Amino acid sequence: MPKAMIFDLDGTIIKLTLPLEAMRSEAKRFYIEKGLPPDLLEPADGISSSTAKAKEFFLSNGTSEAEWKSMQDELDVLMASYERSSAKDVSLIKGALETVQYIKSKGIRTAVLTNNSRHAMDIILERIPLDRYFEKIQTRHESPSPKPQPDGLLHITELLGLHPSEVVYVGDALIDGVAAHRAGIEFWGVASGETPAEVLEDLGAKYVMQSINEIDSLL
Repeated sequence: MPKAMIFDLDGTIIKLTLPLEAMRSEAKRFYIEKGLPPDLLEPADGISSSTAKAKEFFLSNGTSEAEWKSMQDELDVLMASYERSSAKDVSLIKGALETVQYIKSKGIRTAVLTNNSRHAMDIILERIPLDRYFEKIQTRHESPSPKPQPDGLLHITELLGLHPSEVVYVGDALIDGVAAHRAGIEFWGVASGETPAEVLEDLGAKYVMQSINEIDSLL
């Protein structure tokens, strides 16, 4: 049994309301306007893969690290505007918090790692008291790097005083599985968000559930 379970937020604990396609399109438009050749981007590229391609291009073509950081800060403001709007209409996946409470009753520590902004998270916390259920709630603004990089998972694991082998990460998206794999943390997939069950299986998820409510039976 794990000593801690870390959860993604959107599509895992709360219903996925973010306009992801609009956000991906906005990120691509942003980089192209900054000078990224459009043919470097593919229709399947999300925010993270677009950013990785943009970083390689700009840093290889004379952009300094400081200029790149400034570009990222500018994009962060654009993405946060979408997140703040969605946070105002947040709702829970049915039974999610009851499941988390059950997990806690087993002596398993709980935390959240999300790529949402801190501002959006604060709006959500005004509506849903998630901080009563999770020991730590870490956004991309407290993570060294956002998912799919493993830094955020490793950081929160260290804050909990645990080793990656003692932790499970539960999430609904491709970037969740990739981040967990890179961090050496066991991944449990939930097909309640944007990613089909078969994709989560292909990522090597130990379990794939329709919602986190199935964790009760797994424990």
